[in-house]
Amino acid sequence: MDTRSFQDQVADMWRTRPVRLPKEGHIAGVCSGIGVRYGIDPVLIRVVFVASALFGGGGLVLYLAAWLLFPRHGDQVSSLESLVGRGASSDSTTKVVVILVALAIAAGAIGPVGAGSGGSGFIGTLLMLGGWWLLYQRRPEPPLLPATDGSSFSNQPAFPQPPVTNPYHSPWSAHTGVWNMHAGPAATETPAGETTRSETSGTETATPSQTTDATEAVNTTGATDTADTTERKTSPMPDLRKDTDAPLPGADALSPRRPSPPAWDPLGVAPFAWDLPEPTPTHQPAVVTNRRSRLTTTVLGLAVIAAAVTGALGAAADLAWVTPARVGAVALAVIGLGLLIGAFLHRGHGLLVVTGPLLGFVVLASIAGPVDTSNWGSRTWAPANGDQLQAEYSSQFGAMTLDLRRLELTEDRTVQVDGRFGSVEVLLPENLDVRADCTIGPGEIKGCPGPGIDGGADGVDDGPVLNLKANMEFGSLEVRRG
Repeated sequence: MDTRSFQDQVADMWRTRPVRLPKEGHIAGVCSGIGVRYGIDPVLIRVVFVASALFGGGGLVLYLAAWLLFPRHGDQVSSLESLVGRGASSDSTTKVVVILVALAIAAGAIGPVGAGSGGSGFIGTLLMLGGWWLLYQRRPEPPLLPATDGSSFSNQPAFPQPPVTNPYHSPWSAHTGVWNMHAGPAATETPAGETTRSETSGTETATPSQTTDATEAVNTTGATDTADTTERKTSPMPDLRKDTDAPLPGADALSPRRPSPPAWDPLGVAPFAWDLPEPTPTHQPAVVTNRRSRLTTTVLGLAVIAAAVTGALGAAADLAWVTPARVGAVALAVIGLGLLIGAFLHRGHGLLVVTGPLLGFVVLASIAGPVDTSNWGSRTWAPANGDQLQAEYSSQFGAMTLDLRRLELTEDRTVQVDGRFGSVEVLLPENLDVRADCTIGPGEIKGCPGPGIDGGADGVDDGPVLNLKANMEFGSLEVRRG
């Protein structure tokens, strides 16, 4: 259970409000952002917005407000905050001003679209805000957001992961610059013409008679020894390092050199297949991604704005011809123009999804005719004489009261009272003779006089009679005296 105060919860709900995901949505990404934030299907959010926009206009007002107040994914502030200088946003100032104008028109026209101005727009707005509060209570912590590099949404970590390297090296791989503890000092070469003391000491004991022969022998022997010494001094030392592929001296005569493994077998576990050719890399064809067209979202936005402007003008000028059917027809005309343009550009196929339901709404609204909102709400009539008494009283929705307690008749009169949804109350004089006929659908009847004439407190006399016919389709009906 959350122990925080209501103000703290509201502040946290605003702080963790959804972000707009235009690349995941159809218009501004408001519904997609709400779906991702609270873990529900964005299609359900779209249905709620459309239904609330048609029946009262609250959905349109809230969508435009969310467009301005919800920051775009990747931005630090929202479009409205950027307009007042609280940060930078990727939305242009012109777009923000256009949305503000559309929001003002929609807020002024809340009610004429769909169900009329019987308070349904305000009630729908409150219900949607209450639904937002319930969604926040269900999931107060926001999820991880996707990367802003244009990729599709996925559950990626918030921070990049460090690169993972493989510390293993193949025993057959060549190494360069490896320190070797077994390497000895380099051998010092002796010049070919240099002789040692032991080599020259033998010539010092030679006799003069042997000088010529000794000289020739020494020259021959010295040349041979010098050549042997030079060959022995300049021969390379054997390399005792373990990390070299060079064979030991004489290894070629003893055993063949072990080949290095190919690149596809760095561990050297399949030497029987090393004679196979290297596999050729497969070249994947480049995937051609079609650029997403904005025709559908643009046309839908223009259709909504056109319908809102038409409804606002009708409400401001009190134009009788601005009916729900005509407002829907304006939006349908804009969508039809978009379909015509899309036929040449091979775009805008998503408009067909909206065209069918909107066409059905226009047809049904045209058949039903304009909605009479004059009989909506609470209404009270109190005629005092027969001239003020009307032959029929009706109410479509709300509470209806017919006060006849001050009525004075000079002749018999008949009054028809009809109510559809709500409550109907008829107040009769104490002494007036009344013949009442009350009918009701699903609901309740209270105090309606029985069949025949009810004379009231003074009984039935020869005075005028009021024939009351009261009918209520759904709700409550009450007829009483005084």
